[in-house]
Amino acid sequence: MPISKDEFRTLDDDTSLPDLSPDTTQGTVYRFLLRHADQAFRQREIVAGADVPEGSVGPTLHRLEQHRLVEHRGRFWTVADAEHAVAAAGLHSGVAADAVDDGFSDDAIDDWMETAVEPIERDDRAEDGA
Repeated sequence: MPISKDEFRTLDDDTSLPDLSPDTTQGTVYRFLLRHADQAFRQREIVAGADVPEGSVGPTLHRLEQHRLVEHRGRFWTVADAEHAVAAAGLHSGVAADAVDDGFSDDAIDDWMETAVEPIERDDRAEDGA
């Protein structure tokens, strides 16, 4: 099926964000490095620590580097300092907001869910310890 010339011109422009979901190698490697942001690792150490396939780590790290999520020097890889700062700020702001307003009560969430355009699916089994 043919594509437009505009689409053709953007084929090499890889501006899409990497898939960092938990079930992807990119997501697993990224989260491993983010959890250990104060350290740098060799590829084989990432394979062992993140429990990902050995052959996929090199290409994965290079893709993450293209998106400026990780950086390397020599044989060592680490999460990018700027990325770590953003993630840490996000976590800190969430904790700070909860400290100020004590988070949302279950009743407040239930009230909101009754009028929400796209209510969140809640798994009550997880709350019951199932």
